[in-house]
Amino acid sequence: MREQSLKGRVALVTGASSGQGRAFSLALAKAGASVLLVARREAELHEAVREIAGSGGDAAYHVADVRVVPALYDLVDVALARFKKIDILINNAGLGYRAPLADLRREQIAETIETDLAAAIYLTQAALPALARSAPSDIVNIASIAGLESYAEGTVYCAAKAGLVAFSRALAQELQPAGIRVTSLCAGSIDTAFYDRFRPTRERPRMLRVEDAVRALMYVLTSPPHVLLGEVILRPGG
Repeated sequence: MREQSLKGRVALVTGASSGQGRAFSLALAKAGASVLLVARREAELHEAVREIAGSGGDAAYHVADVRVVPALYDLVDVALARFKKIDILINNAGLGYRAPLADLRREQIAETIETDLAAAIYLTQAALPALARSAPSDIVNIASIAGLESYAEGTVYCAAKAGLVAFSRALAQELQPAGIRVTSLCAGSIDTAFYDRFRPTRERPRMLRVEDAVRALMYVLTSPPHVLLGEVILRPGG
């Protein structure tokens, strides 16, 4: 089975300043894609783009808070103005709090739902016309095992990720006739800065590595367009 090349394709990646999003962006650029990196932290975005450019890749960044809905629709215009098209959308921005529901503040609940679920829905809607023009194209939603298997003190995070999985499943059926493939990447604990504030369910040496998620993403994106993976599940061993 012949792999699909990423050369000449354009990817928009949210949450791209660190962790998985940064690693995804670097890998996409290395594979020949042009990448628009999106996040709130400009210094980290600038450094990532500088690294990509230093390796001969093509990338740009845009500072945005994905909780601000109008900014998500503006992102599509930014990508089209810079790269003329969008072939790949990676909804990666995410955060969470692990605590009993009674202890969560209302702003923490809203922040989690707006970042992990609502932003992906709004940005996907905004990008659909461009993705349809570029079909076959890809949407990859970075969900979590938490969206498939709930646990105590992860109530809101699990709910947001479960919503993202359900959104992806429904959207995949809706968009398949248009040639837009929708995939959820559902990983267990990955050793990133996410766990600096989200109390992990396992020790960090026993977590997955960012490179594991990158390999899974690249497998999805390089699979021929007729291969529909639905959900890719990664579990830490041991």
